[in-house]
Amino acid sequence: MDKTPMQIVHEGFGGGMASGTDSWKEFIADEITFTGPAAQVQGKSDFIDLNTGFMSMVRGTRMIKAVEVDNFVITQVEIDVEMPTGKTITLDMSEWYETKEGKIQSIKVYYDAEEFRKESA
Repeated sequence: MDKTPMQIVHEGFGGGMASGTDSWKEFIADEITFTGPAAQVQGKSDFIDLNTGFMSMVRGTRMIKAVEVDNFVITQVEIDVEMPTGKTITLDMSEWYETKEGKIQSIKVYYDAEEFRKESA
């Protein structure tokens, strides 16, 4: 049986990252696009590099809401990020995942990047 978009995003991708293994990578399409306020990348290799770097800064996550509509999963999540300065900030993030054929095709994230930029400078 095919996985639902929610299963792909939360069990496959999210669960794989939470496990500390590389299993999440099998849920990423080769031609994935990622768009966010701090970075934009295309292709699986560039996305893996970006995601691995960002996840090394994450100190906690809290799922607020997750909704599945057609082949999309839309989430609201709070992510605690430790900045290079040592300060931890909390990003209130909305994520839009588009799935197709069992893989994530695109991710668009929205958050107020002002504090992130301020701490990165």
